[in-house]
Amino acid sequence: MKLYLNVVEVAIECDHKFLIIKRPKGKHAGGLLSFPGGKVEEVDEQNEWDILRLAAKREILEEVGLDLKDDLKYIISNYFVDSIGAHVIDTIFHCKIEKTDLTINASAREVHEYYWLTEEEINQAHNAPEWLKKYVQYIRRAP
Repeated sequence: MKLYLNVVEVAIECDHKFLIIKRPKGKHAGGLLSFPGGKVEEVDEQNEWDILRLAAKREILEEVGLDLKDDLKYIISNYFVDSIGAHVIDTIFHCKIEKTDLTINASAREVHEYYWLTEEEINQAHNAPEWLKKYVQYIRRAP
């Protein structure tokens, strides 16, 4: 039986720009752009209901210091095998900012660089992977 690593990412959007992080070197997809997020962890088990959404909020607080007050809308999930052979289920949420204080306090350990980029800037970035561009397309098509 396969075991899966659950990962959550949040497309945080404000004024038609997305909060994008540059993944640290030495980690899966190092040097590439992505939405902030991370692994569902043991601590998240205490959230009996809506575990993925609450894990996403925890990860955003840890990585970029944002305490999300706005709703997280489920967009899509996908499956891949990462660079060390782990089977990953990646769930993408979208958060359109209206109430959240956007003062970024990025974790020096996890986020070395972050940017606010438009969809066009993401599509033109040399280090934006195809899956990130596809996630933005799904967000734009979501009802």
